[in-house]
Amino acid sequence: MSSSAQIRTAILTVLQGVAGIGLVYERQRYSKSSKTLMEFYVQGGVLQGGFISRKGFKKVSPEGHTFTVLTTWEIDLFRAFQESGDSELAFDAVIDSIDEAFIADQTLGGVVAATVTEEQAGIRLLTSQPAMFAGVLVHYAKLSLITEHDE
Repeated sequence: MSSSAQIRTAILTVLQGVAGIGLVYERQRYSKSSKTLMEFYVQGGVLQGGFISRKGFKKVSPEGHTFTVLTTWEIDLFRAFQESGDSELAFDAVIDSIDEAFIADQTLGGVVAATVTEEQAGIRLLTSQPAMFAGVLVHYAKLSLITEHDE
């Protein structure tokens, strides 16, 4: 049996293993101050990173004695737009690497039974678009992941 905190940590571990992802947190990191917010996510002089949020869960009891828990997680990612390069293509490459990382570790190191369910396999890209973050134009993506574990 795994707790949501253990699953969140396992998701973070997979994400932190992706090259070029930036600073990623297990929870939403915000601040009233744009300067402080920037400090949370600037690495190597570039604003890039993200955070994990639990968006919902449902329990089913196929055998009547144990529950199977399906939890939906969202991963918000961003990277500062750079005019002098192919920053969108680099951002897309990070998203593809995240997808590959979750396909390679479908049990999150044994913490969950699966990240491949009837609804989706691994990561799902919900949106990828320009946005403003901490007063900076960024590439922004929202990903979803469904985990399955028994309780």
